[in-house]
Amino acid sequence: MPATPRTMVLQSTPPHPPPWVVRCLDSVRQWAEMQSHEYRCIGDELFADVPAWYLDKIPNRMAVAADLGRLQWAQRLLDANKADWIIWLDADVLLFAPHLLELGPREHCMFGLEHWIQAESASNSSAAAKWRVHHNTHNALACFPRHCPVLPFLQHAILRLMRRVDPERIAPQMMGPKLLGSLHSLVDFERTSAVGALSPPVLKELHHLSQAADAPLSTGALAAAIGAQREPMAGANLCATLVADQDNVSHEQMLTIVNQLLALGSLPDWVDKTV
Repeated sequence: MPATPRTMVLQSTPPHPPPWVVRCLDSVRQWAEMQSHEYRCIGDELFADVPAWYLDKIPNRMAVAADLGRLQWAQRLLDANKADWIIWLDADVLLFAPHLLELGPREHCMFGLEHWIQAESASNSSAAAKWRVHHNTHNALACFPRHCPVLPFLQHAILRLMRRVDPERIAPQMMGPKLLGSLHSLVDFERTSAVGALSPPVLKELHHLSQAADAPLSTGALAAAIGAQREPMAGANLCATLVADQDNVSHEQMLTIVNQLLALGSLPDWVDKTV
């Protein structure tokens, strides 16, 4: 009788993350325990095998280094026979409906699908704003089986891209979502929107709801996010790199939003609970 595939959930976090990120990490760890998956959270050793020349080209942009580091760690653990199926989740992913999330072993790799809500007008706060939905492949969720051909290829491709790119032209998502999106258009990766992403306009509306319990469901960014979803959303990347940037939400507000999401549950339930 064949052995049951071993699944490991892998995360990484720098020392002393803000309280709302701690809540996110706890949600993933608890889900892993509920699923009887092994759980491992590492620190700066995520970058142990990222070449020095790579890091030299992206000073103070560790998210771009993490795009490579997560792949190297997944490869290391699979090659060392520590697991048969690796599930990577970013530290700022909150699983607010963990009972709905099933990421069991598959034959092929799998990534996340986000419905990114962005205002077409100049101001995200405008009541008259029209909301555009961008459907993007993301690597806040990335799953790999043993002997996955995509995993070594992605590492090779990222290193080749970094070698040739002008440091002044390295976009924040170049080695992650942008690369995966380009490849997906050609090879059609398996993707799931069960772990999506919530853009700053959606987070702002969630914060507003948390401050006014009787507030009706907005017809803005939050409604656009709900309308775009085609499967239950069990969790989302809350985009820590954008928090406290320009006029986005603060770390203190994010803790309130996290509590709000945990109270609301899966995205389809938001409609009933916010109308």
